[in-house]
Amino acid sequence: MKHNRRQRKKLHIGEFREIGFQVTADLSRALNEGQRYALIDAFLEQCIEANGMLFGGGINRDMDGYIVADGKRKSATEEQRAYVRQWLEGRAEFTAIRVDPLTDAWYGHD
Repeated sequence: MKHNRRQRKKLHIGEFREIGFQVTADLSRALNEGQRYALIDAFLEQCIEANGMLFGGGINRDMDGYIVADGKRKSATEEQRAYVRQWLEGRAEFTAIRVDPLTDAWYGHD
């Protein structure tokens, strides 16, 4: 089926496709509430917001979430993906880090 420009925009396909990536990691040790909040704040401020991204997910007994670019009709990049991996690997709180390949943020395929 052929979609016109308005339909492609509404469906987030074609030139309006938005790309993101899944990220997961285990915590190397249990954190108390204050430590967990400090880690979440550091991750969001230093890694996510500082690099023009948004994170949907959380950090409880592990980290699990999806990252997209901050802005309407923007896509995450390989550089942002690499930065997230580097930031997580530089933190002693995380082990078993997995930063998945870029995928379609709306439909889940590459």
